[in-house]
Amino acid sequence: MAPLTDEDYHSILTTELPSSSDPILQKYLSSRTALINEEYKQRSVTERQNKADSSFRQALSPIAKAACRIVDRIRDEEHHHVTTTPLTPDAMIKPKSWQIIQRLPKGGLLRAQMDALALANVDHLITLALETPGMCLSSSNGNLATAEARGDTTRRVEIRFRKNDQKSEQSIWSSDYESGTFVPLTNAADDYPEGGRSGFSKWLKARCGIVSRSDDSITTTTPQTEKTESFSSAEGRADSRLLRGMLYYEPIFRKFLRHLLVQLMEDGLSWSELRLTFPLDYYRTGLESPEPDSDQLFVVIGQEAASYCRQATTTPDDPGQRPPFWGFRIIWSTTRNQNQRSIIEDADSCIAAKMIWSDLVAGYDLADTDTDALGRSLTDMLPELFWFRKQCALEEVEIPFFLDAGGGIDGAGECNLFDALLLGTRRLGNAPSLYRHPRMMEAVKDKRILVESCLVPGKDDISNHPLLALIAQGVPCALSLGDAKEHAGESAGLGMTHQFWTALHACESLGLAGIGSLAENSVRWAAFEDQPPESWIRDIRAASVGSGLKAKRLKEWAVEWERFCLWIVTKYGDDYGEGGDGDGDGGVTASAN
Repeated sequence: MAPLTDEDYHSILTTELPSSSDPILQKYLSSRTALINEEYKQRSVTERQNKADSSFRQALSPIAKAACRIVDRIRDEEHHHVTTTPLTPDAMIKPKSWQIIQRLPKGGLLRAQMDALALANVDHLITLALETPGMCLSSSNGNLATAEARGDTTRRVEIRFRKNDQKSEQSIWSSDYESGTFVPLTNAADDYPEGGRSGFSKWLKARCGIVSRSDDSITTTTPQTEKTESFSSAEGRADSRLLRGMLYYEPIFRKFLRHLLVQLMEDGLSWSELRLTFPLDYYRTGLESPEPDSDQLFVVIGQEAASYCRQATTTPDDPGQRPPFWGFRIIWSTTRNQNQRSIIEDADSCIAAKMIWSDLVAGYDLADTDTDALGRSLTDMLPELFWFRKQCALEEVEIPFFLDAGGGIDGAGECNLFDALLLGTRRLGNAPSLYRHPRMMEAVKDKRILVESCLVPGKDDISNHPLLALIAQGVPCALSLGDAKEHAGESAGLGMTHQFWTALHACESLGLAGIGSLAENSVRWAAFEDQPPESWIRDIRAASVGSGLKAKRLKEWAVEWERFCLWIVTKYGDDYGEGGDGDGDGGVTASAN
């Protein structure tokens, strides 16, 4: 949708946007204060541990219980040998537990930003860019002839399609390069002064935010400190312009989306809800100017989704190997560091896209983590969010909130938790500080809100991760992938298998049944179709005994789970099926109540 005119914005500002003195916001803020006061009261009371509901574990079939005992023994064996053989999926020979978790039917991926997925597959993205005619590289403020210049993050480097103004005779690595000149990407890669294409790929990955620990020679410098440091340790230095310049050019985007769908399915996922962070510049094939709205982007997404659905197949003769493919939807994500007018314009574009692409647009989120110093709080954005909800009602479209909240250094973003709940979010992204708020956890359980949690090995102390505390308190949880900053790293490409495998080894009492419950929750809280709040909650409560699409998907997942458990018993039963002391019923599981 085209940007608002000054007249339109003035009209919204003066006649539609609620002010802080309006009764509707005053009532909201009063409820918010009451909720915070109740939280502080509850926090002073010693609350007994609330064991997670064991409904999933109690419903396990004999085959599933046997599979759980087998996996417990395999995990214990691997832990016993960890002092002599490092327990890591990066090893040449994968641990048995990794091979098992690869086949786990993982349900749905409910939180995954497209930029994060592009970072996780940046090698493939770079290959696509090099294969695509017309892709060019430019530096707008000087050449990149020296190592210091190539590592200077203040230099604006861009990758774009260019049809007419590319100059193959110039080299961006030469001292006589003219600033702003676009040179063919293949030429730049071949002429890279430190290793040709291989060195260029490492340099480009570093500029996008990915550096291997072995790439110590790749450095960045800043004029303020005149200090040389590794890209991997430079917070916030990832250049999204480079990543998006490659990703959002139509020929590359189509191929990358197909590659991504194959990867997700091979990772054991049947459903995905991908977050696209707006505003973004999307370029059609052969055009040098970005599209004025998101229409053509959603045309391509719809075409590729339909095409992949037609060709996706299952392999029932190889249980646990490949789950059915149900499809995917998009969650529109708006960067929260924008001003009020920009937020309103982008929210208006989201509503316009929903009216045309109802089946594709699943919900609305606000991007940028609570650690971002530029990110506005949800309280600060209440006028825009109330306006958005009113416009949805006027246009008769259902765009629920799926909000990220509760992060930040030293709890800087914890207050967003109160707003997220009061705004009616259906799921909470990450929410690492939620476990410190007993009253809030009770509200999350009462409102049937799912917490989407991401495990980041090497960054988090997984054995003390908030996820385990939330599960122990009966909060419904599911595993997901983090945002682009969290998920950038050497293990990023391992996807959801890595998440589930890490969870299995992080807590002895979780076990196969526990991670199975996490997978089931991702189906139970998936936004397969538009639903008003009442039917959304009804279907979550009813689960597989309901009569709607969600119940159907849960039944299909249960069939895949049983096939998976049968495969475990068949493959590993002779070696691990006898003499164990576990019964498959102990410990905690991710609550679905």
